Amino acid sequence: MYPLVLLTTAHGRKHRWTVRSIAKLLWCKTLTDYHEDNINFQVADMFLRNYWYVAAFGHEIGRNLLARTILGDKIVFYRTEDGSPIALANRCCHRQAPLSMGRLIGDTVECGYHGLTFGTTGECVRVPGQKKIPPGAKVHKYPVAERWRWIWIWMGDPDLADEALIPDHLYRYNDDPEWSCVEGYLHVKADYMLLVDNLMDLSHETFLHSKTIGTVHVAETPAQVAQDDEGVTVTRWMLDRPPPPIYDKSGGFSERGETVDRWQIVRFEPPSNCCLDVGVATSGTGAPEGDRSKGISMRSLNFLTPETERSTHYFWTFPRDYKLDDEEISRLHAKGFQNTFTEDLVMLEAQQEIIDAHEGQPTVNINVDKTTMPVRRMVDKLLNEQELTSI
Repeated sequence: MYPLVLLTTAHGRKHRWTVRSIAKLLWCKTLTDYHEDNINFQVADMFLRNYWYVAAFGHEIGRNLLARTILGDKIVFYRTEDGSPIALANRCCHRQAPLSMGRLIGDTVECGYHGLTFGTTGECVRVPGQKKIPPGAKVHKYPVAERWRWIWIWMGDPDLADEALIPDHLYRYNDDPEWSCVEGYLHVKADYMLLVDNLMDLSHETFLHSKTIGTVHVAETPAQVAQDDEGVTVTRWMLDRPPPPIYDKSGGFSERGETVDRWQIVRFEPPSNCCLDVGVATSGTGAPEGDRSKGISMRSLNFLTPETERSTHYFWTFPRDYKLDDEEISRLHAKGFQNTFTEDLVMLEAQQEIIDAHEGQPTVNINVDKTTMPVRRMVDKLLNEQELTSI
């Protein structure tokens, strides 16, 4: 995807456009104005900044330097000797060498090019061959926190980085002793909003995931959509249906000659949280009314962290509330859901290639798009508000 451009007409109406012909001209992070006749062009940040994003699984970061790009920013991660996670801009302020190509010395990072050394606050603490450290010799430090198996990073104003804003209500299942969890990661060469669309509109399961979680009934069953100030919820109930393959292997419903009541409840909250409450229960045992005791419940917890405009870090976990110590079920879920998400990856990357090749070509909406359009409108509104506060 090319950089977004905020176009303001003489009448004050604002539109986000991608403009291939001026993509290189407009490439920058800060807001820049271009005036021509009665049209005002501005480079628009396509990412929501003042939010916590998942940067890595906790086990990825240790006493080594890990380079990762998040929201277009190149960042280096490591842990101090006491285990605290640190995130610094991966750019030496001297000759812009990547700090990730240097080395850890205690809790400091030594640049691998000319040896400038930076402490955990980003301040330069040593310059080889001289005693005086130049003014401004520092790199940006990003606020980070460790919670629910993940390292979270704040990509906006550091003064606004309140750990109370980490969405505990969505991700607490990752470490809940009453749930057993498998996890995974995918690097997807596609705009993160395509992944959000994919998770909010589960009708694609019928066609893309027929061997694991898809049945014909998903696409045939209308979804209910509700929006509040914090996010969007999509709910779909499929009653008295054959169990999908991966659920049947876990619950043995077909062996008992049972059909199931199946639920899919998808919750989106900005910037890119997509969390699913999914499961099946023996038909007629009260699941729609709240009694799920005759079934199996899972959470599909997905954080979609933009890497660039057309690539995404896809972090996922799959907690379950049944057969917590069954290693065979854990292996089944880890392999099955990784395969399912890889099917998504192949389709989304192919979709991104077509979008890039046919930029500006019209598309049509169908009924299932009611699950994705409120989310896109919400994100667009938040981006507009972000632009207004940054001017």
